[in-house]
Amino acid sequence: MTIQEKYNLRKVINARGPATILGASKVSDAVRQDIYDILGESVETWELQRRANEAIVKLTGAEAGCVVGCCSAGMAIATAACLTGDNISRIKALPDVTWDKKKVLIQKGQVTGAGDCPVYQVIKICGAQYIEIGEALDCATYHLRDALDKDTAAAFFIMGDVFAPNLLPLDVFVSICKEKDIPVIVDAAYLTDFRMLAKIGVDLAIYSGQKWLGGCTSGIVAGRKDLVHACYLQELGIGRPMKVGKEGMISIISTINQWLNRDSKAIIYAQTKLATNLKKCIEKFDGVTCKIEQQHLYSPSVRLDVDIDRTITKIPAWVINDEIGKLDPVVKTDDYYVNNGRIIFDFTLISPGEEMIIAEYFEQLLSGQRAVEGYSSENIPIPETRQDVIHNIFEQWLDGNPRE
Repeated sequence: MTIQEKYNLRKVINARGPATILGASKVSDAVRQDIYDILGESVETWELQRRANEAIVKLTGAEAGCVVGCCSAGMAIATAACLTGDNISRIKALPDVTWDKKKVLIQKGQVTGAGDCPVYQVIKICGAQYIEIGEALDCATYHLRDALDKDTAAAFFIMGDVFAPNLLPLDVFVSICKEKDIPVIVDAAYLTDFRMLAKIGVDLAIYSGQKWLGGCTSGIVAGRKDLVHACYLQELGIGRPMKVGKEGMISIISTINQWLNRDSKAIIYAQTKLATNLKKCIEKFDGVTCKIEQQHLYSPSVRLDVDIDRTITKIPAWVINDEIGKLDPVVKTDDYYVNNGRIIFDFTLISPGEEMIIAEYFEQLLSGQRAVEGYSSENIPIPETRQDVIHNIFEQWLDGNPRE
């Protein structure tokens, strides 16, 4: 009996990648064994964090590191650390910031979700004075320089490939902040180059332990030793409800060892084979074009980018994406561009044979063998945004059916 059968869960073919809403990574046997072993033992958590620090330094090249509950928790804890330093009275006072140095800056064009809660929420939760600089599509050096003053506690930078090209790049952002001795916090949840931020001089970098590293729910804060220490001290205050357990700490140690010793070529070869299988099956349909890609900075995976020309296929990408998310097994994709006609399949967590299930679904929908309830080429419902879809899931999770 599978775990899904045991607890009446629908099987998910995860073609999106290690997203939290899909349970994040599939944790390997070796990492699960370490988690299993530590769960049966008592341990002094400071010592486990010290061992985690050693592993994080090895991974990132930073001065120090600690494990936190997740990336969103890391963002809040890093903000709190820049507000308080190691002053325990101030740590106990948050979110009431009665001192002047409390401004936290971010480029307006980088205001996105920390998961699916807004970035400004995890900053404000600490009591910081939240300041947006620049405009949605542009931010100039003068915007940043003029905003950095004696009351600025930190400046936030969000790593990603979805932002407007005329925002300040990371190296410029860091250099200007260093001119005025302002710490830079970087959200690097999807970054796969774990050493670049320390080299650039980022003061606190936040990485996911549950995404590409392949651990259980956890996050990493790495950077300046004094600020990392201040992050750890937040567990005596506002960081306490966000605390990580011993399973998260050992998970980081174990996954870092796994990451540093992985066979990247073998992994890419296996993923490319699955992507090629899927590509051959679905690109035979008129109006469908496919491209196999491999990103490096924000994904170590092979990805298949499928472009759907709805004027030819008579069924848009978002309808296909929505429909395959209702079947059994469920198929979930990287859906950020689905309303623009693109469905992206990430092969990190796809097992051999699952690509053929996806191919069969596509063939049924594109050939007309499978009808979509309530849909016809003359009656095309208005597409929902990604946030609408997520809201619908949360609204209906208890009494409704998010798959309807």
